[in-house]
Amino acid sequence: MAAPESRDRNDRRWRGFVQASAKIAGDGEPADLFGAILDAVITLFDLEAASIGLVDPTGSRVRFVLSRGPAKLDEFEVETGVGIAGWVAQTGEGLIVNDVANDERFFGGIDEKTGFRTRAILCAALKTEERIVGIIEAINPKRRDEFVESDLDLLNAFGGVAANALERARTLSTLRGTNAEFRAEAGERYRLVLGKSPTMQKALELAHTAAGSSSTVLLLGESGTGKEVVARAIHQWSARANAPFIAVNCTALSAELLESELFGHERGSFTGAIAQRKGRFELADTGTLFLDEIGELAPTLQAKLLRALQDREFQRVGGERTIRVDVRIVAATNRDLRAAVRARTFREDLYYRLNVIAIELPSLRERREDVPELVDHFVHHFAREMNRTGLGVSDEALSALRTYPWPGNVRELQNAIERAIVLARGTEILLSDLPRDISEPLSEAVSAAAGLDGVPEELELREAVDVFTKVRISQALASTGGSQTAAARKLGLPQSNLSRLMKRLGLR
Repeated sequence: MAAPESRDRNDRRWRGFVQASAKIAGDGEPADLFGAILDAVITLFDLEAASIGLVDPTGSRVRFVLSRGPAKLDEFEVETGVGIAGWVAQTGEGLIVNDVANDERFFGGIDEKTGFRTRAILCAALKTEERIVGIIEAINPKRRDEFVESDLDLLNAFGGVAANALERARTLSTLRGTNAEFRAEAGERYRLVLGKSPTMQKALELAHTAAGSSSTVLLLGESGTGKEVVARAIHQWSARANAPFIAVNCTALSAELLESELFGHERGSFTGAIAQRKGRFELADTGTLFLDEIGELAPTLQAKLLRALQDREFQRVGGERTIRVDVRIVAATNRDLRAAVRARTFREDLYYRLNVIAIELPSLRERREDVPELVDHFVHHFAREMNRTGLGVSDEALSALRTYPWPGNVRELQNAIERAIVLARGTEILLSDLPRDISEPLSEAVSAAAGLDGVPEELELREAVDVFTKVRISQALASTGGSQTAAARKLGLPQSNLSRLMKRLGLR
């Protein structure tokens, strides 16, 4: 039988639990609830610190959104299954660890980041009947050496109340329209491709129509024309808008790593695979998977991708179990895939599987009438960001912006305006504030000379090197049908180096 003192303590704590539960059961906003939940936990358990983490929509990561006490974990992330928080998020089971130094699940990187010494952790899942919302951690009891089972019972109970309160608050938040910040961000993205030009309007109309189905969409166009923006728009316009949008750049990783990235891997399947990991196909289940730069996909992966697209099933690297998913595919490339098929560098059957609904995005030089609107948008955006509101653009500068051919398309325009706002000293962006190849454009003859016989003598060395490099890269891309991989080989560069150069020079 428990001692009277122990019974009194437990009675006080459960009364505190009832009071704390009532306090968080209102119609508050999620951000306010986080603080109220942690304050209640610290009081209930008399703690040095506490933290709360949410499981992301894909179920693959835990993001700490708020902490109390010296252990500042705000915006810190761990993969589901990693660390004590990741273990609880993955299993849904509460956990007592009174000596973290001797528990292999403890992720010491958190203490290294915060400078706080964790001795003991009590962790419970924030769990509704439908799903695991997140986790809550009680860290280092002040007046005791360890947590006990009754502590875990109490935290588990409170975690259930807190999870339901957070879910209710999220629903109310959406109904009240307080997701305006997301909509504003989406609007900022979509304005990069909006415009009055008939070519862009036609492309967006087709994208909107395609969004109503689950058919595969292939986005075509030069680098910097806004293919990812349109892919996200298709997702938001579709019935899958509340499900994950997962993006993969097919040039960012080696073929071996990309296979693991797409399909996941089992623990021990290769050196460094210390835990099972879900791939992007799994993470995108019920949502949209965006495959960027699909034309650069290694031949060894094309067959595996074809099967995944045909059957919506695959196996993790090192695994034997077949996994089925419901995923909508949007792919993008700046290559001529038909030419790649003829050259036998891209599988014909994969091309036809991707090319269900093809949407060609026009280059910026094909829709010059949209340049003033885009300039106005970028000026407003970056001026607000840099506290330079009221900044305008001189007629001379705007004329140069309208006549420049924009090989890097909208992305190059965005970079040019950001640079100009940094350099502008008055109330207007002047011609002299723009990059030199815009303010003093080279003639076609001079550009050709720069590529073949030298560069104009009046240029400084750094500028001359940039001009020559830009011309040579453009030539290499043109001769390889837009393939960065083939252009890199032709130029004698690693593909990653070429990608960085193109970004710096405004070519992507």
